[in-house]
Amino acid sequence: SSLLTGTDLPINYSFCAGGCPSFNYGALFIRSGRENYPYEGPSAFIATNGDVLFRVRADEQLIIEKVLPDIANSAVTHHLEFSRRGSKLVAEIDGKKYEKTITKEIGAVAAELLKRAPLRFRGNYVISDYQPLILNVTNISIN
Repeated sequence: SSLLTGTDLPINYSFCAGGCPSFNYGALFIRSGRENYPYEGPSAFIATNGDVLFRVRADEQLIIEKVLPDIANSAVTHHLEFSRRGSKLVAEIDGKKYEKTITKEIGAVAAELLKRAPLRFRGNYVISDYQPLILNVTNISIN
């Protein structure tokens, strides 16, 4: 599966924002089998200040600062796409592309755990009400 080999990982979203009470960020999606650092597996987070973070390992993150400045405005809809193409993390947000070259792979143990790990939306993969993302997420497609 491309999700495990890291060759391609396309995930697309459209959402209408509403904020993240209780936390200053929330998980848009997480797929991981590990509870400890470096949290290997694809994940994306949105902060209340409009930052977006995408990663496949916690020690190599693509951070796009304040790209969603109107995150608390429920009348605004955004389109997000996330992918890993070879050694590049790619996020496309409202038509603008952001990239980061990564050098580390998901370890063999983590790759085995990922085979059984669910892809979770709007919450942590261990405790579902931790890192909540209180947004109206629509039009999810995984290619």
